[in-house]
Amino acid sequence: MKQKEEQTSLPHKPRNTRRPPEDQEGSSGTKFPPGPATLSRLRSAAYATFMVLSAVLFLALVEGGLRLFHYGPDLALFTASEAGGSTRYVLNHEVKARYFAGIPFRASTSRDDFAMPKPSGTFRIFCLGGSTTVGFPYSYNAAFPTFLRDRLQRTFPGRKIEVINLGMTGTNSYTVLDLARELPAYNPDLLVVYDGHNEFYGALGVASQGLTGGSRVLSLAYLRLIHLRLFLLLRDLFDAFRSVVAGTREPAARDVTLERLSRSQHIPYGSPLYRKGEEIFATNLDDLRTLCRQNRIPLLLGSQVSNLRGQAPFVSDDSSSLSPLGRRRLAEHQRAGQAAWRRGQWEVSLQEYREAEAEDSLHAGTHFAIARSLDALGRRSEARVEYVKARDYDQLRFRASSDFNRRIASMEDTTTTGVVDMEGLYMLYSPDSLVGNELILEHLHPNSAGSFLMAKGYAAAMRERALLASPEEWARSDVIPDSTLWNDRPVTDLDERIALLRTTGLTSGWPFAEPSLSTPASFPRDSLQKIAERVVNGSWGAGDAHRAAEEYYEGQRDMFHAEQELRALISLDRSQAASSLRLARLYLEASRREDARHVLEESERAQPTAQAEALLEEIARPLGPAADSTSGGRSRALPSTR
Repeated sequence: MKQKEEQTSLPHKPRNTRRPPEDQEGSSGTKFPPGPATLSRLRSAAYATFMVLSAVLFLALVEGGLRLFHYGPDLALFTASEAGGSTRYVLNHEVKARYFAGIPFRASTSRDDFAMPKPSGTFRIFCLGGSTTVGFPYSYNAAFPTFLRDRLQRTFPGRKIEVINLGMTGTNSYTVLDLARELPAYNPDLLVVYDGHNEFYGALGVASQGLTGGSRVLSLAYLRLIHLRLFLLLRDLFDAFRSVVAGTREPAARDVTLERLSRSQHIPYGSPLYRKGEEIFATNLDDLRTLCRQNRIPLLLGSQVSNLRGQAPFVSDDSSSLSPLGRRRLAEHQRAGQAAWRRGQWEVSLQEYREAEAEDSLHAGTHFAIARSLDALGRRSEARVEYVKARDYDQLRFRASSDFNRRIASMEDTTTTGVVDMEGLYMLYSPDSLVGNELILEHLHPNSAGSFLMAKGYAAAMRERALLASPEEWARSDVIPDSTLWNDRPVTDLDERIALLRTTGLTSGWPFAEPSLSTPASFPRDSLQKIAERVVNGSWGAGDAHRAAEEYYEGQRDMFHAEQELRALISLDRSQAASSLRLARLYLEASRREDARHVLEESERAQPTAQAEALLEEIARPLGPAADSTSGGRSRALPSTR
């Protein structure tokens, strides 16, 4: 028993006191080799690592090879060139390939350039948006960024002010956000954005022809991956395959807008696709605001303006929930209302269309007919409510709805972001406060007077927020009448003819099935009209056309219009001194030395030349008291405003 007790009192030994073979040492201190299972795991891990590294190396080599052979377009935001001892940057025309792949579309861009590093004391503004920003259906000398630049420079002649137009036709908030992410590196003092109409059918929109299916996550990933040449190759291969399956695509047009990008998708008001597009727009704007806050860049957003009075809804499909009886009643009331309208019986027409509204409250065409009846009865404020509903319920979403303008308005804050009520400004300058063809050419693109108003609105917002100058400086300097600025605009009769021809071409096909409610004036087919036609059909660029027009006017000894054409040429490309020198000599021949000096000084700031310096020295020589004359000035009618 005693022996048993002693045994039980011994400490308990573990069943296995050996260390793992790889850690165990022999009596001589040497390690045992690893066992077969451990070797297998190590080999598998090493093999997997090798395969991953090999794949990465292979992809890197492919990417390097594609870059070495310059595969694909140059997707850099700007292209650089050396001029006058400085590096000048201009928007890269090929940047559009980030957003348009396999789509028969050719986006228009401006040629505004700027220097880097940024010259001391310069106030730099970048303008972003779609076709309205770039100036369609005009060239960009009639775009609101050009009017804004000229207004600011006239207001503050001693300041260095740059307004760079980064607008691009057919794009939306994805493009604005993508471009804005790169802009802090170029030292902007202000971002101006006019965007919203293209949100559904524009590049990467929820109803566009893009590759991402309307997914915001995929769209943002796409915009990151697009800078890899390998990704470009895969995209091109996919597009080539899709083209083979779908058949031959039609060639790209030179100047088109959203109509060419849409799939003719009808998007009912309040539908899931509508709400998705609205939410993506709001999220992109919020990210843009956050980006500007982080980089301390002021941001101005403009509400969207569209033609209410002069543009009927494109698509007014009946509600799918209507019964056959409801559809029949709707059609009967619409026919009766139309008949009463033709007889001039506005009250009867209004009553019949109200009955139609009771059958389908979201029928856009019915609301437009109600609006016209109220308009004819002089009930303007009620008419406006119905015109807005007609636009908002239009199922072909080429015009931003009120929901989008509310989203824009919600971006206003007290620090970074300001909102310009552009729609309200247009109402102030429209007959009966109803926006129509007086300021807008078709459904949404402003005419030159409309773009002039946009510049006025953004400048007023800058003054309100004390951007560029203090409130006191603004008060002292912002005294130039609108009529003076309008008379000196860099837009000519040729530009108006080009815009009208493009508008006529745009509205002659789908979805403009009915004639415009307000047909603009036509021009005779004279020499200028033939020049305009060459621009529209793609034979000439805007610069070629204005040079030809200037030569035509000089041949007619019409120096007034020749001067206008030269001013337009200077506005199109300030880095080219030839037009400035030609205009300065024209002024000197007319003894307008002060005008010549001003043109040459502007040219020297943009691009110094020996010829301009020589002419400035000539102007500086004193003349007799009666030898000089003051600026003759131009007399051109101010747009109809109230």
